[in-house]
Amino acid sequence: MNDTKNFSVKEFACHHCGQNKIDQRVIDLCQKIRDELGVPVRVNSGYRCPAHNARVGGVKGSRHVLGHAADLSSSRSGMLMFEAVKRLQGEGRLPELGYCILYKTKNFIHVDIDKRPSGSMWEVRP
Repeated sequence: MNDTKNFSVKEFACHHCGQNKIDQRVIDLCQKIRDELGVPVRVNSGYRCPAHNARVGGVKGSRHVLGHAADLSSSRSGMLMFEAVKRLQGEGRLPELGYCILYKTKNFIHVDIDKRPSGSMWEVRP
């Protein structure tokens, strides 16, 4: 795993145990989003060990446990981040993106690199 211009690999480590099995494609995806926004982006959650995922109420089969997901926030609203990701994807600039969720009331987005077997790659949750 390699750092990028604005992200250290350490930012994606599990908050519980410090392990880090994040996929480089997730780090690169986050950097592209940060470049588009032009403001600092915080990694709320990257890799999660199974114990930490259970502790925070993560879903079974969470992409965080695989190192394939990150939750991001910034000084921009979650909606603006979500729209920026949609725009980048529409322009073909995020080929690694599999799925994006906007958590409106919590003001952050979830991005991951795994395609969903069915349904939209975009989701908005309260």
